[in-house]
Parts: sequence; C-alpha cells; structure tokens
Amino acid sequence: MKNKLLYDSIVYIISPVILFSFANYNIIRYLLLALVFILSIYTIITKKKESRISVSGIIFSTTYILMFLFRRKVQLGFDMYIYDTCLMIVLTLIIVLPLILNKNIFRQIYIDIRRCNNENNLRVFNNIKKFNLTYDFRNLSLLFTMHLVILIFIRVFSIYIFGFESYEKNYMIQVALNIVFILGEMYMVSKLMSKLKTNTTTKKEIVETKKSFINGIVIDIEQYKNMNK
Repeated sequence: MKNKLLYDSIVYIISPVILFSFANYNIIRYLLLALVFILSIYTIITKKKESRISVSGIIFSTTYILMFLFRRKVQLGFDMYIYDTCLMIVLTLIIVLPLILNKNIFRQIYIDIRRCNNENNLRVFNNIKKFNLTYDFRNLSLLFTMHLVILIFIRVFSIYIFGFESYEKNYMIQVALNIVFILGEMYMVSKLMSKLKTNTTTKKEIVETKKSFINGIVIDIEQYKNMNK
C-alpha cells in the first residue's frame, strides 16, 4: 500500500509541482506535453493492472496544471490578488458541487488511499458505512468550505472597498483566520485518523481473541483425549 500511495503522490502531486516550479517558460509547452503523457500512461497502467483509478489524484493534477497555465500570465500585485481570490472560488466549487451530487472530495481521497491497498470498492464502502465516516467527511468538507468562503468574502471586500492601493489592509486578519481554520482542520483530520486506527486495532484484537479462544479449545480437546487413553 505504501509503495502504491507513494507512486500516486509522486505522479499526480509532486511531479506537477516540481516541474512547474522550476520550469522555464520557453520549454513549458514540452514539459506540459510530457507531464500529460506521464499522467495518462500511469493512469492506464494502474487501471489495467490494478483495476483502480486515482480520481482525487487526477483532479489535483488537472487543477494544478490549469491553475499554472492561467497564473503564469498574471502580473504580481493586485492582479495576482484577484486571481488568487478567483482560484479560491474555484476550489470552493470543487468541494461544494460534489456535495450537491451526494459526493465528497474527501471521501474520494479516502477511497483512493484504500484502493492502493488492493481493497475493492465494496469493502471500502462497507468500511465507510460501518465506521460512519460519511458524517466525518461531510463535516470536514463544510469546515474547508467555511474557511474558503470567509477568506473570499474578506478578499472581495478588500478588492472593491480598498482597491489597488490598500487591498492588503486586511492581510493580518486573513493570516489569523487561516491559522484558526488550519488548526481546526488538522484537529478534524487527526480525529478521523484516530477513529480509523482505533477501529482497526479493535478489529485486530477481536481476531486475536477468537484465535486464542479456538486454540484453547483445541488444547482442551487434546488433553481430554490423552486422559481417556
């Protein structure tokens, strides 16, 4: 599982970030073609050999590529501030729209991670239902959405009220809000991971208890046979 998850992370997340971070604009077209080719081949291979597709990985890499292509033509300063605000709106839609369709981006991330462990969809969905993870994923989505919406409101207010000269006037407020929300998001993620770890540990303990119980019965039977000889 760790190797597959690492490969997915390298292909879908790390490679786009690194390539575009150090890319020369003169060769960006070739890097883009190479990256799309690598992503396509890797997706086809995982689909054919492992019967899985990392939906969340594809969403991230596609979003990042599009973000970079539009961002590289934006000038620093006020224009970049507006662009980043629009990007936040897009990210909010990516989180909210699936909720309307009874989907969840964080649920999909969890599914993709579990699929790296060769678990089929039925087993993954059963775990989600058994451990009541849908509630946790929904709360996490709502928290991220609230985080982005509040930031968008502040930034739009700064753009229209303060304008070009003083648009960074609310910068410290945004920093404080980011810290508060990030801490809350980290707490919810850690709580979710702790819940999964506890359930996994409990399940292992139950299995070990059953094995010990069965072994104990076998030993008793053997002793019973020896006594009757």
